[in-house]
Amino acid sequence: MNSLFRLLFITFTVAVLFLQAKAQTNTFEVRIANHAVGTIEANRKLAGNAKSIIIKTRIQIMLSKINSDIANEYSNNVLTTAKVSRVSGKSGEDKQTTIHRNGKEYTIIVNGAKSVIDTEIEECVADLYFMEPRQLNRVFSETLGRFLPVKSLGGGVYELILPEGKKNVFKYENGILKQVEVNHTLGKALFVKIS
Repeated sequence: MNSLFRLLFITFTVAVLFLQAKAQTNTFEVRIANHAVGTIEANRKLAGNAKSIIIKTRIQIMLSKINSDIANEYSNNVLTTAKVSRVSGKSGEDKQTTIHRNGKEYTIIVNGAKSVIDTEIEECVADLYFMEPRQLNRVFSETLGRFLPVKSLGGGVYELILPEGKKNVFKYENGILKQVEVNHTLGKALFVKIS
């Protein structure tokens, strides 16, 4: 009986450690003008050939709230589906994006406007929260439904170039994302890793 208990305990411990090794959560504090205004929780789960990334952003600025959710699903390192929802309190800048892979094509719907691309999507903006884009020159924006250029500035610093010419700067230390500098309509915001 003692041997059975020991075997069950070891099996349970190994299973828990294995599951923990396959899931990763990174939390960032959102700062505007050096004031904390929200959080970003990025969660990645790996299971065999499948990967999922969920990013939840919650920001409160004065009387305005911004809630954004990104959910990506991958199979064999290729995006299969993505859904983005952003609700912006009083500003009226709500966005909805869905992306579905159909064979070798993707159907992309951004705020009701449909488009199709026939290029395989492997890395998305959400992936940048979990990996340094050392060998990449572009990533797919789940929110905008298009590829965006990535430029290395050296020393673990990368620019993500947005369609209107603004640049978001991602800073990594030892391959781990530590900070994102975002330029948007409200000014500059910093996402700083807190756990």
